[in-house]
Amino acid sequence: MSKSIKPLQSEKFMKAVLEYMEPFQGTHNYQPIINGHMEKTEQIEAGYGRWLQNLLTYLVQQFNLGKQPRILDLGCGTGELVVRMNVLGFEATGIDLHEKHLELARILAKENSLPDTLFVLNKSNRLPFEDNSFDVITLFSVLEHLSDATLKWLLPELKRICWGVMYVLVPNRLKITDDHTRLHFVPWMPHWLATLYVKSRGHKHRYFISESSTWDVYHRGYGRVVSLFQNYGFSVKFPPDKVIYPLLEQCPPIFQIGGNLRLCKKKFFVGVPLPYNAIIKLGYPKQAFYPYFNLIFVPPK
Repeated sequence: MSKSIKPLQSEKFMKAVLEYMEPFQGTHNYQPIINGHMEKTEQIEAGYGRWLQNLLTYLVQQFNLGKQPRILDLGCGTGELVVRMNVLGFEATGIDLHEKHLELARILAKENSLPDTLFVLNKSNRLPFEDNSFDVITLFSVLEHLSDATLKWLLPELKRICWGVMYVLVPNRLKITDDHTRLHFVPWMPHWLATLYVKSRGHKHRYFISESSTWDVYHRGYGRVVSLFQNYGFSVKFPPDKVIYPLLEQCPPIFQIGGNLRLCKKKFFVGVPLPYNAIIKLGYPKQAFYPYFNLIFVPPK
């Protein structure tokens, strides 16, 4: 059993977040993003702390990464998970290209008696680290914000600096609703069409997560995600279900596309079932149907 996880010190951090977010009030993203910051700092219980503790302990033990593994959180954003990993006793660094997000991350670090040098700004096509610098590299909800062109230079760089394993958490394209706008069917659209559609929905659905505030989300299915890494020699492995996020009890596998319709006080499913068994027989793992992929990539030795 994991020990109790205390909330991070975050009064100054949340004040700065609210000031930063003020121009975006009235958009659909505003409150979910505020709630996300509160969940990641454990002001709202969402299990992030326990998950990170269990996940990192599993990775260290399963892949013999030593007593003090070096961790890089790529695309760390506002830094809550980097700060949490350090508070848990791990040695974690965060890197991002969004300057304002890193300013917020440094406020949170100082508020929790950690050096703000934990966070690194990088906008070049080379990561500022020596070869084999890290035992674990994490990409938490980051891969969907990276185009194929970006991954073409980034994946060789990650391969260069990663000695142990990479952990990728990314939404599945099978999800009918986009996490970033809460708009239906966006994950199924080609990028150019999704860009036009999101823009057409107006101010309420304004997208402002990227540094340029332009639509930077690239939804991918299981086969596409895995092939991107396998092209550079990475092999894929799956963590046990007990250490994935979110848990399957909260987000069960996607076996059908549709929803429930209530008629005469009874619920009826309206939609299309997915050929789960047939796809499994073709060699796809059960994890291909999870709403969020939790994938471990091991670089070639």
